[in-house]
Amino acid sequence: MGDPWRGDSTPPGAKRRRGSVPASAQHDIGPWWVLPGFALLLLTGCATLDEGQCRTVDWFDLGQRDGADGYPPERIGDHHQACAEFGLQVDGDHWRRGYQAGLESYCTAENGYAVGRRGMHYGRVCPDGAESGFLAAYELGRETYDIEQEIAQLDRRIESLQERLSRSEGVDQEARRDTRRHLSELYRQMGWLRRSRDRLESEWRYRF
Repeated sequence: MGDPWRGDSTPPGAKRRRGSVPASAQHDIGPWWVLPGFALLLLTGCATLDEGQCRTVDWFDLGQRDGADGYPPERIGDHHQACAEFGLQVDGDHWRRGYQAGLESYCTAENGYAVGRRGMHYGRVCPDGAESGFLAAYELGRETYDIEQEIAQLDRRIESLQERLSRSEGVDQEARRDTRRHLSELYRQMGWLRRSRDRLESEWRYRF
């Protein structure tokens, strides 16, 4: 496969992260890394169950759902804390059996890619035998997500400049030429990003 970045200013042989924008094209896009979602972490700061749930919950089913959602095994501690507020106990054995069953559905390559594509956090919960496939797919999905975030950011920048250009009739022509040159550079960057995203999506289809 040819190098889609051919023609940029990166020196031959220089190491570049797959899918990243050449250094010469990064000044308008912003930082590469997009912070992952911390929904799972935030949830652990709140009560996971109310009194009625603590009394009636199917602990195997709850463990299975927690595992399928990618929660860490320490999640059982959050349930312990929630139910202790009402003087109630959790069924840890049933929860753990359900949790392991839930991990079996979570720790697949297909789900790893889906989790990455949504920009979600992965808490290293998969067992050794399943983690390599999950993680390879997750990283591919996450890289695609990161590029899509850059595309969205760049698209907003292009839209803003296009609007500025449409309102600048009759003003300084040099300023209009500068805006057009700027837009041309952003269109070029957008092409790079879209080709990288397409290549990553093709890699997902062929590798998995």
